[in-house]
Amino acid sequence: MLFGVFIGLGSYFLFSRDLPQLPNDLRKINLSLATEVYSADGERIKVLGQRYPVPLEDISPNFTNAIIAAEDANFYEHKGLDHRALMRALLMNIRKGKILQGGSTITQQLSKNLFFSFERNWIRKVKELLIAFQLEATFSKEKILEAYCNQIYFGNGAYGVEEAAQTYFRKRAQELTVLQGALLAGLPNSPNYTNPFVNYERSIRRTEYILTRMVNEHLISSEEKKEALSSSLELSLPREDDNPNRYFLNYALGILERKYGKEFVHFGGLKVFTTLDTRLQDIAQRSALSHLELLESKMVEREGKKYLQVGMVSIENQSGAVRVMLGGRSYSNSQFNRAASNNRLPGSSFKPFVYLTAMERNGYNPASIVKDEPVTIEIQGSSPWEPKNFNDNYSGDIILKKAMMRSLNSVSAKLIQEVTPEKVIKVARQFGITSPLGNNLSLALGTSGVSPLEMASAYSTIANLGIYNEPYFIERIEDFKGNPLYENFYHGVQNYAPKSIYPLLNMMQGVIDEGTGRIVRQMGFKHPAAGKTGTTNSFKDSWFNGFTKIFSTSVWVGFDNNDSMVDLSMKGLTGASAAAPIWTLYMEKALQGKSQINFPVPEGIKFEKVDVHTGTLADNQSMETMNVAVKEETVILPRAIEASQLSIQQSPIDSAITSKLTNVPSP
Repeated sequence: MLFGVFIGLGSYFLFSRDLPQLPNDLRKINLSLATEVYSADGERIKVLGQRYPVPLEDISPNFTNAIIAAEDANFYEHKGLDHRALMRALLMNIRKGKILQGGSTITQQLSKNLFFSFERNWIRKVKELLIAFQLEATFSKEKILEAYCNQIYFGNGAYGVEEAAQTYFRKRAQELTVLQGALLAGLPNSPNYTNPFVNYERSIRRTEYILTRMVNEHLISSEEKKEALSSSLELSLPREDDNPNRYFLNYALGILERKYGKEFVHFGGLKVFTTLDTRLQDIAQRSALSHLELLESKMVEREGKKYLQVGMVSIENQSGAVRVMLGGRSYSNSQFNRAASNNRLPGSSFKPFVYLTAMERNGYNPASIVKDEPVTIEIQGSSPWEPKNFNDNYSGDIILKKAMMRSLNSVSAKLIQEVTPEKVIKVARQFGITSPLGNNLSLALGTSGVSPLEMASAYSTIANLGIYNEPYFIERIEDFKGNPLYENFYHGVQNYAPKSIYPLLNMMQGVIDEGTGRIVRQMGFKHPAAGKTGTTNSFKDSWFNGFTKIFSTSVWVGFDNNDSMVDLSMKGLTGASAAAPIWTLYMEKALQGKSQINFPVPEGIKFEKVDVHTGTLADNQSMETMNVAVKEETVILPRAIEASQLSIQQSPIDSAITSKLTNVPSP
């Protein structure tokens, strides 16, 4: 006992100097400074942490009894620390082998949320307990309970019981019924998990548990519990909020909350300056909705009315600033962020990383001849892999650039077999792809899930000629006095030489000008641009990822449940038909009034006109020709001295040179 006293006194003297001073009136704490969030153009787009505190007498006992039963049954007996609850929680956690219960009192929770959310260590725990003791010694139980009820978070942006009562039931806190009070009391422990707007059944189970606790603590009778469960909950409809900024804001704030803590971010009186361009965000949403509605008007009717969804991100190439994040067609209907959390298969839009690997590691170039033919690849311990081209059409000998423009699966399969999936994964990582990637040959066809945020970032690296800028959402943060708390200093990392990336960029320009993405030009988009379509098996995912000199934008379209996208003629929706038009509508308006800027041609690049089916320099015998961008050291032969006409008596070195000169990769 004496030892414990010494420990307690020692802790107090050690940490008391750093403890915040308590106010004379706890109500002042609930009038905390709100945090303001601004867009890139200086518009205030969100105010966080606004509270509407009410005195304890204006809070229904139906709630206060419920919150005591739920969080701290011995609230009126202890002095800040409940030894019995702490030991009970400890034993339960030991028995179950994981943390299932906490032993914090209401006073401790108030202390934690008010003063120490920014710290994440055992020292904070000690300070939090010391403040709890101070609170108990300074204020009455009623004042502590009042402050707690006005301070806690109930989900759906509601801080304090008054705001929670308005949010969930459209009534004052003093008007809450027993059932309503119990439901609200069940939210602070896990406001997202037990949110009745998101999971009603889970919320009701939690409410029933709270009512049982109230019976056990003699706060209500068994009969009152039965009456409560038979009464109407009168849950209101969620407040409509289709503000297109919400997906971006929630994602950006999530980053800050993980770094600084929710309370500090929401109630620190901060000014947060984001990268969001509200004009572009609005354009993105309107572009997406208009095309999705058009697609749905031409699609097969579905049981239960399932809506097409969209995920979209637009990044400023020069800096990596995320200007647009659209996580779905309607935030009020679905808060799931498909732009950042929706790892869907990218299909052929992943192929640029396969092509770049082949060019950098195995000597290919855009004029290299590859054979477009049916492929059967033996896989040890498994059935052979037989990837098919779209519509099962094959062209024979063809240059690599043309294969990219036509998105030939057979060619991508051959390339990844030659270079290995491990090397392709390594390249993808250098472009900002962070999602798990399958170490298998089918990776060439985009069979590992990624997000639009990742794809926009990766394609931005191509637009930047090999410079990777980590995407960011926050420009700077100021504290309540206007002092700088954080400022983003971006610096790109040159992962590839510009002359290594430009040939790939030029190939992807061909995709838009004459390839699978030509719908972009057909819709009238005139800015220099490059990109790649993506469509997965059974038309479950539709992608278009593309960029101009200024912006890189990724668009995904699909059903949340992975249904196939099929129109009335039973034709599947592709990246070109579903995603590319949204990209085009958005980019056209985003770049309105801006000059058409060409991609700079780096040093060490030359352009050649080649025969599409021989890879040799074009001449008057060439039936189909194409301009390619290649490194200056790449030699492209005229038709007159093709490999077949060269002497067969060559040294090994000569043979290697011949292989390079004829654009046929060495084995």
